[in-house]
Amino acid sequence: MVRTAALPTRAPRTRRARGLTLIELMIGLGIMAVLMSLAVPSFAAYLQRARLKAAAQTLELDLREARYEAARRGVPLYLNFQGGGTDWCYAVATTPGCDCRQTAACRLKAARATDLRGVQLQEPHALRFDPATGNPDAPGTAAVWTAAGGERVQVSVNAMGRPVVCMLDGTLPPFGPC
Repeated sequence: MVRTAALPTRAPRTRRARGLTLIELMIGLGIMAVLMSLAVPSFAAYLQRARLKAAAQTLELDLREARYEAARRGVPLYLNFQGGGTDWCYAVATTPGCDCRQTAACRLKAARATDLRGVQLQEPHALRFDPATGNPDAPGTAAVWTAAGGERVQVSVNAMGRPVVCMLDGTLPPFGPC
């Protein structure tokens, strides 16, 4: 009879658990909640400032376009504002009383408060662009926009018809102080 030596038996391996425990997950979620509560107000302020900047830049571009189009078409063009505060709109139009809230043949372009929530319109001034030169009849402030953070942006038109954007209160790059 042949005897075989008994093979040594291995001790069972313990499997190391992978992943996270419930406590570790809860701690991670708690830390994320604290960080989010700190980030949300600053993100909301960032969005508000971005909307204020967009309102000023949109009006600036619309004024440039109205100046060009008045000279190109050979007819006067008008910048008409309606409303104020948080319920406003404006239109670049071929007639001085063209409604910016409804689609009309006289309206070439319009902007509304619903597109830029939280941006308030203060001190709106209607403008007429001369067809011969493209310059406004009465240069000066076209509008002042404000945001909840206290920033105020002024959009005006100089005597040559060029729009100028500047800050009355606060800072908002790329606009300089007035």
